[in-house]
Amino acid sequence: MNKEKKIAVFGGTGMLGSSIVRRLQSKGYENILTPSRKEGSDLLKKDDIEKFFQEESPDNVYMVAGLVGGILANNTRQADFLYQNALMILNVIEALKNFSPKTKILYTGSTCIYPKENPQPINENRFMTGPLEETNKGYAVAKGMGIIACQLYRQQYGINAISAMPTNLYGPNDNYDLNNSHFIAAMIQKFVNAQRDGSELVFWGSGKPRREALYVDDCADACIYLMENYDKPEFVNIGTGFDHSIKEYIEIAESVFEFDKPIKWDASKPDGMYEKRTDISYLKSIMPQYNPRPFEEGLKEVLKTDFGVEV
Repeated sequence: MNKEKKIAVFGGTGMLGSSIVRRLQSKGYENILTPSRKEGSDLLKKDDIEKFFQEESPDNVYMVAGLVGGILANNTRQADFLYQNALMILNVIEALKNFSPKTKILYTGSTCIYPKENPQPINENRFMTGPLEETNKGYAVAKGMGIIACQLYRQQYGINAISAMPTNLYGPNDNYDLNNSHFIAAMIQKFVNAQRDGSELVFWGSGKPRREALYVDDCADACIYLMENYDKPEFVNIGTGFDHSIKEYIEIAESVFEFDKPIKWDASKPDGMYEKRTDISYLKSIMPQYNPRPFEEGLKEVLKTDFGVEV
């Protein structure tokens, strides 16, 4: 592995992007770029991205940027999620094709690309086989389009484009805004608030749906491994291989926080998909050493890094 490679991480200030940067640095990579809107690399502006690839021509690109959010944000801003996420990957891969065709790109989508109804666990062949969950259709269509874009640019133009589908992520540098965060981050923030100010703990839905939760550094390690070792058009699930119900996650958090007050459920709010556990057998065939950490261990890491709480 050439540690002198020039590597660009789009979304390098976000949760997954910043984790990829940290993990690359820990492996000895030093020539890492994190282009951003503030630096004149707005992913929604074609000219900006063309200029970036003309000037930098990186060896590798991690395209992990995107407009993201939880059920509330996804459901109320469907058109925004569709337009912005689609435009970002199209601007990047078209500019790469025109100005830096030797660059290898890894694009990350989301497991919400899979149909609403699936056999469990969900393998990669379930892509585009049925109707999507309505609450995040805009985001799912855009991310699915990104997968197809990588495959078609590889087929037509010989671009070395690969794709990975991470499951639900949590970890350092997550978004803890209760209005647009994902479940794990929102749950952690609610527990922290309840511990600090005695606020009431209320969670959405029934608590019965089951979810994976992957610690972001484990996902970053898999992304880096794929960049270094994988070169095929088929996308790769990155998950845990195990899941918990929403109630079980909350019970684990109660134990870690040593929280013993009542918890309420707002049954008027949606549950979303009942279950979407990813099949990671393809990833394990590529990366046999892949072994994501259990949720309790990851939760303790988050409390230490993002909240300064030792448990």
